[in-house]
Amino acid sequence: MSFSYQNFGDFVGEEYFELRNTPPRKWRLALCNAIGPMEMWNDIAHTGDGEAKVRDADGAQVNLTTWDSKYLYIRDDETQTLFSPFGEPCHTPVSDRFCRIYPGKLVSGSTCSGLSVEHRIFVPEALPIELWTVTLKNNTDAPKQVSLFGYTQFDLTGKDSTGKPFGRGRGPIAIVDAELGGVYCENNQPNLPVDWANGYFVALNDYKGADACRNYFLGDSLGYAVPTAFDSDYNCQNRNWYGCDCAATVQSVITIEPGETGRVDFALGLSSSCANAIQQVKALSAADIDAWCAEKDAIETNRTKAFKIDIGNDHYNNLFNIFIKKQLYSYLINKSGFRDNLQNDAALAMVDYPAAKDNFLRALASQKISGEVPHGFRPLNAHTYSDKPTWIFLAVSQLIKEGGDWSLLDESVGYLDSDETDTVFDHMVRTIRYLAQDTGANGLLDQHHADWNDGLEATAESGDRESVMVSEQFCYGLRELAQMATRKGDATIAEEASRLYDDFKQRVETVAWDGAWYQRSICADGYRIGSDKNPYGKIFQNTQSWAVLSGIATGEKAEGIMDQVEKHLKTDIGYRICFPGFAEYDPRVGHMSACLPGVNENGGCYNHAAGFKAVADCILGRAETAWETFRLVTPDNPLNPITQSGAEPYSYINSFSSCEHTYGNSGYAWRTGTAAWFTILLLEYILGARRDYDGLRIDPCLTKTIPHAKLTRTFRGARYHINLDNSAGRCNGTTSITVDGQKIEGNLLPVFESGDHQIDVII
Repeated sequence: MSFSYQNFGDFVGEEYFELRNTPPRKWRLALCNAIGPMEMWNDIAHTGDGEAKVRDADGAQVNLTTWDSKYLYIRDDETQTLFSPFGEPCHTPVSDRFCRIYPGKLVSGSTCSGLSVEHRIFVPEALPIELWTVTLKNNTDAPKQVSLFGYTQFDLTGKDSTGKPFGRGRGPIAIVDAELGGVYCENNQPNLPVDWANGYFVALNDYKGADACRNYFLGDSLGYAVPTAFDSDYNCQNRNWYGCDCAATVQSVITIEPGETGRVDFALGLSSSCANAIQQVKALSAADIDAWCAEKDAIETNRTKAFKIDIGNDHYNNLFNIFIKKQLYSYLINKSGFRDNLQNDAALAMVDYPAAKDNFLRALASQKISGEVPHGFRPLNAHTYSDKPTWIFLAVSQLIKEGGDWSLLDESVGYLDSDETDTVFDHMVRTIRYLAQDTGANGLLDQHHADWNDGLEATAESGDRESVMVSEQFCYGLRELAQMATRKGDATIAEEASRLYDDFKQRVETVAWDGAWYQRSICADGYRIGSDKNPYGKIFQNTQSWAVLSGIATGEKAEGIMDQVEKHLKTDIGYRICFPGFAEYDPRVGHMSACLPGVNENGGCYNHAAGFKAVADCILGRAETAWETFRLVTPDNPLNPITQSGAEPYSYINSFSSCEHTYGNSGYAWRTGTAAWFTILLLEYILGARRDYDGLRIDPCLTKTIPHAKLTRTFRGARYHINLDNSAGRCNGTTSITVDGQKIEGNLLPVFESGDHQIDVII
């Protein structure tokens, strides 16, 4: 099968994606260190450009660089030929160019002016620092003197631990320091929330000099393709600068003998002082850098082993076998939202259970004693969104189902605004009692500032609103809590949760049913968002999906509402979040109606929501519609090829535009809950290896177009090698299961503590 991304590059084995030609946009890779007290998250483009940010344990964040501010240039000093490793942004032609995108590093290179160059960028596991290694080989029969110019412009804006933004104040001061080997940029903002908001960029060897203003290197045109060094005998002159144009151009000069190689390392980071930066830099050696890179490769490779699929499609196999695990892990460093983290934890638990559990407990500690949960916890965002508390039940249930560790319920966790502590179980009990009282005039949950759909924020005209979606999510959580309480032996809480479930299920049915589907929100004046009576936003995807996920809608009614989703919301490029999009601003709806119709939440194909929808399809046994959703959303959908979407083929994308002006165009990669829900969808529902409180249950919902599939899954210390035989085209459920050659009754696999086990399933 041919894929449209092969015009630009292809996956190489199960190791990396190799880009050979310029993609439709800057294709990105998320680089990060380990989750911990000081975290670095870098969005690196194939050109080496990208944003870099660092966050501390309290959530204070400093943006070190932003976009269009970071590049490497190489100059043959004899011929004055200046070029870039991938041939961009410099326009000098290069040959044999490549960019190898691994889960933990980016390596680009080419040949020009008799020089072969390789540029490696990574973030080591234990340090919040971006490291470049540039290796050059002289392919000629004469010595070559080569200048390397590393360039970056400092941003140095950020947020404190409460989410309050800070800027550069009076303007940063950038100083060239020979001992440092580059430029130190002092933030110079008074009353900074942290003392490490100062940047540095250095060459670790063969340092020639530096300049500290972008104009010194780029010239008056400020053009990255033709900087000053392109057409003149430019060398850094150790000039300092003050103000918003503070940057670092760092020059190293090396001489390479014929057939030999040379190497220069660069480092980009943050520090509390120039002396501290010097101390950091002095501790860096080429041997350590190579060892750290090898360590990072090993960690990423080990993470990829958590599961492996083979569904007869190389693109899907490589996306999940190589990159999806990195997308799940790095998401926790980039995102600070409570809802975002807990949904991600539910999927990451299948890849890195300790990281998912630790992140969940850290997030839960931001809950208030009232039961309310802030929008974000690192940094703190105190806005009240109604859906936040409901995700606690998803995360806890999935963690227990994955690890089998019921002691999680007894873990002691504090509160944001109190010295009191409670167990995780008591946090959940407090949550249901808070939500059960947090209702509006119709008895559904108060939407507050907004719910999962950020664009549905309240306005003066809408007044208080009630969220149908969050009321459904509450029902989902109540069902899970009732099960957990029963297994814990707490009949009182199990009965309370079951009673509340029946009550709120009836409220949704009575208040929110529109005749063929469920409405979305109810305004204080009685206006119904998501009603067929409206000119715009008649039907919303999420309230249909969560009606099924929560068990509110079953049987023919559930089938009927999902048929309406297919009828009104399906497109060639995915599933619209609502239809039709709002063609004019409606103050009762809020921000989403101010967006262009077909973009993002205003009728765009918001892929995170499609994950909810496809899981609902599987619950109903709708194998073909679930697979169609997977196929449309996963990058390089044949009806929305990379040449149209521009999307990276190795990362899930947050959205696709259904606007006629930008039809199929993709939103951003890496930073999306789409990855978590499509991991859950594929592994647990389509392939059917679903975690359960009692173990691993096999319940596939597999399209007829896949007669055979394989999944290797690590679960509670054992490795399950699962073969699925769908050659009869039954698609749903199981006809027979054998475990290590022995047929078992039912579809619950034995729980093994270790070892490899062969599972053969006939659907």
